[in-house]
Amino acid sequence: MRVHFSEQAFDYQTLRAMAYTTFGGAEPGEVLATVARIEPGDTDSWYTEWKTTAERVERQGDDASRAGNDRTACRAFLRAHNYYRSAEFFLDPSDPRRRPTYERSRETFRAGVSRLETPVETIEIQYEGTTLPGYLFLPDSDPGTGPSPTVVCLGGFDSVAEELYFLCGVPEALARGYAVVLFDGPGQGAPLRYEGLTARRDWEHVVGPVLDTLTADERVDTERIGLVGVSFGGYYAPRAAAFEDRITACVAFDHMHDLWRAAAYEMPRFAELMRRTPDVVVNGLAALGGRFSVESRWLMANSKWVFGVDSAAAVQRTLRDYSLSGVAHEIECPMLVLAGEDDHFVPLGLAQEFVDELTCPTTLRVFSTEEGAGEHCQVGNLTLATSVIYDWFDETIAEA
Repeated sequence: MRVHFSEQAFDYQTLRAMAYTTFGGAEPGEVLATVARIEPGDTDSWYTEWKTTAERVERQGDDASRAGNDRTACRAFLRAHNYYRSAEFFLDPSDPRRRPTYERSRETFRAGVSRLETPVETIEIQYEGTTLPGYLFLPDSDPGTGPSPTVVCLGGFDSVAEELYFLCGVPEALARGYAVVLFDGPGQGAPLRYEGLTARRDWEHVVGPVLDTLTADERVDTERIGLVGVSFGGYYAPRAAAFEDRITACVAFDHMHDLWRAAAYEMPRFAELMRRTPDVVVNGLAALGGRFSVESRWLMANSKWVFGVDSAAAVQRTLRDYSLSGVAHEIECPMLVLAGEDDHFVPLGLAQEFVDELTCPTTLRVFSTEEGAGEHCQVGNLTLATSVIYDWFDETIAEA
């Protein structure tokens, strides 16, 4: 599904930004006016124009707030968050513009959600000598209705906790009576940017502390907890479910069964050759690819940052550690596996392989191009995707 650019990287990120219109995180006209000013393939232009839009929309929020129009301010701040997030996206991790842009993204999000009609709290999750930042959103329930079934959302390779409000459809979850937890884990958001906490494959040791935090909250029904893992979180969530028996149901949104196989799916023989290729050659080929492709350059820079390695060869070795093969059969809770037929990150064929390894009750939902939901994480139709997710949760945990 092409929106504006011929380059896949810019075009997909445009679709991603626009997708959040569904839950108040964008306006199509603002998105289209922004990308019309961006020079194709120019990441500095991408940053400049998204930041310009973000600042203008943030000023609208400030003006509305001063006038006492909190609903208007809320909506403007949430859109500004998304536009700052988009501005930051292609910046190199070492770029001095990256942290302040991220901070504006987070602060405008917090300014927005603080004006929601439903309660939201910032939380700190105790984790290995530090804390992980997050949010607890609570449904507007009548007193005495008891603790709420709860959905914990896990981000992925490049997401931040705040973005999950839109991608995971938090307003839809709240409307159905769910509490929702969003947080940044190692390799994501604030922990990566401020503490240098890089990704780890054993995310049961990340999700466990989150569940420990929820156990102490009487508003949360710890017997009805669902996980939603988005993108790379489609590896993290099933991995946690394989080892954590407090999870009632789990969604892989999209599935991320095996990172190395996903990266090498279209060229398995070449991938096998690369395993035996000297590091200096692997690094040289990656550098060459980055000269001609925005996506290749961004993928490599972000991979080194997220995984905490310093070369393409090290990235290649690291990817092989992230596989659910040999682990998937340990999952006992019900699984919902989502996939898109046009997903340019995760080949559709891997979804069935993942399902075949699962022994728990499993539902596979493949979204089509015709539905407008065939791309990665169904960003062309979040109304449909989140309806599928929460209908399934209604059947599996809400009445449990």
